Amino acid sequence: MFKIQHLQWMGIAAAAIGCLLLGGTAVLNNLNDYRRHSHGALELERFSVLLEAVNAISAERGPANSAMGATDEEAAARRAELAAKRAETDAAVSRMEAVFKGTLGDEECGAAHARLHSDLANGRQKVDFAANTTFAERNPREIARGILAMFTAADAATTLRDLVSGHIMVETPSLAGELMLANSASTLRDQEGRLGSFVVMALVAPPERDPVYLQRMQATDGIIRSLWSTSVSLADKLLPDPEIAGLVEAVQRDFFDGALILALDAAENHTAHNSLSPAVLTADYVPGMRSSELLRTAVVTHSVAAMNRNAEISLKALISAALLTAATLAVLVIVAVVFRRTLFSPLMRLHDDVLALASGDHSEPEPLKGMAREVGNIFTGLDVLRQNLTEKRVLEEEQRRLNRRLRRLAETDTLTGLLNRRALLSRVGAMFRRADRIGESLAVVLFDIDHFKVVNDTHGHAVGDEVLSGVARLIEGTLRTGDTLARIGGEEFVLILRRADHITAYNLLERMRILLGETAVQGKLGLKVTASFGVAMRSAGSAQDWDDIFSLADQRLYMAKGAGRNCIVTEGFSPQTRQRA
Repeated sequence: MFKIQHLQWMGIAAAAIGCLLLGGTAVLNNLNDYRRHSHGALELERFSVLLEAVNAISAERGPANSAMGATDEEAAARRAELAAKRAETDAAVSRMEAVFKGTLGDEECGAAHARLHSDLANGRQKVDFAANTTFAERNPREIARGILAMFTAADAATTLRDLVSGHIMVETPSLAGELMLANSASTLRDQEGRLGSFVVMALVAPPERDPVYLQRMQATDGIIRSLWSTSVSLADKLLPDPEIAGLVEAVQRDFFDGALILALDAAENHTAHNSLSPAVLTADYVPGMRSSELLRTAVVTHSVAAMNRNAEISLKALISAALLTAATLAVLVIVAVVFRRTLFSPLMRLHDDVLALASGDHSEPEPLKGMAREVGNIFTGLDVLRQNLTEKRVLEEEQRRLNRRLRRLAETDTLTGLLNRRALLSRVGAMFRRADRIGESLAVVLFDIDHFKVVNDTHGHAVGDEVLSGVARLIEGTLRTGDTLARIGGEEFVLILRRADHITAYNLLERMRILLGETAVQGKLGLKVTASFGVAMRSAGSAQDWDDIFSLADQRLYMAKGAGRNCIVTEGFSPQTRQRA
């Protein structure tokens, strides 16, 4: 025992002398710095691909606005420009998906990725609907819907960008400043584009709608100025470089002193007949955002360059420390030969195993032979600890999966994926309280599929289930942000529409009703169905609770059934009351 302890002290003393001579601390620190900066540069390069996709989606709004505002003579050229821009966007999204394939496999990021594709497709559909209408028949509301739908797609892209940024920051905290600055620059460019879109909406909309768009412009203007003053204008402080400083000045000159003033003047001074062409405005406004695009790109480019420079400096320092270490390796050779098998190698292995275990690696390492008995006892204890931690991790993961599954089963209709009755009832109280607090009216809609029993009796319940799922998907795709759709049983569904008066609710439901009657909801047989709708309005501060409002919507649904089905009933009272809330 004494001999072993004596050898251990000899080894410790020799290692201490060697470490002092070799400058082990310097080597390790330089190595960590090199890895950190190299990894940071790689992550920023990957992030630039994501940023390119997000920016491409945002930039697509410009050609989309031009296409929707084009005259019949300009239409073909504008649609061609839009098609080319969409091809660029799709290519950028594809590159992003290839680079972040692993990250997009995460549940939250995957959901955001799916929402991006859905919102982008929906936005393009609404843009095409407006752009493909002749100029004389083009409805300003359809143009507004197209613009707002593309805003939603840009928001989905921003959400995905922020989620992926969060993953990168967790893995590489040192990049937090660069990523936040890049995100702010990207958001600034997006908001600049939105402000221009609001001007386009004001130009094509009736004059009475101008105050709405001017208010949105002012809010967007506030966001732009806040982003600029609190972060983006300070880019040259985080990245001290003449190019960055020049681009900061260019943004101030080109956008704030040029394009922004042009847009605000155009919105406030256009004539009652909207004589200013949206295409002309876009052609004048878009170049003013070019400096913001260049600054956004330069932030990432210079961040990557700075990381690479720091990595090169760390590598040179590492090489210098390694050369110094090599000069003293002879001091440790004899000690390494004597103790390598019995003490040093096992202890190093023990060190690695402990670190691996602490980082969550519970895999069984290969057995090590020829170690000292005392070290072997430590390895035995480590094996016991590893086994216990492995069992604990398995149990915890199984518990988490079970909890997630139970939560989904408790709140989700398994056939359609919508909220079920139980989940809806658990949320309506909060919806009503929020509506009362912000002074918002709600429309509670109860609808069911007409003659659904005939579908089941004729084609079987499997086809009936497909019809239910198809109806759910179709209706869900028409909803606005904040609206709620639930299936409460059989072929019956509940809609809760926010920010809806009688006219708004009726127009939304009428579009749903027409779309439902014209669209096949079961692909193989091409089945189409209709639905009957009962609507009850709840004004802000109303004393009506859920049972009252649901019962009223239920009665009106029966009135719609009695009126021949495939219709919407928003008023009236039926004595055939059903207590089903």
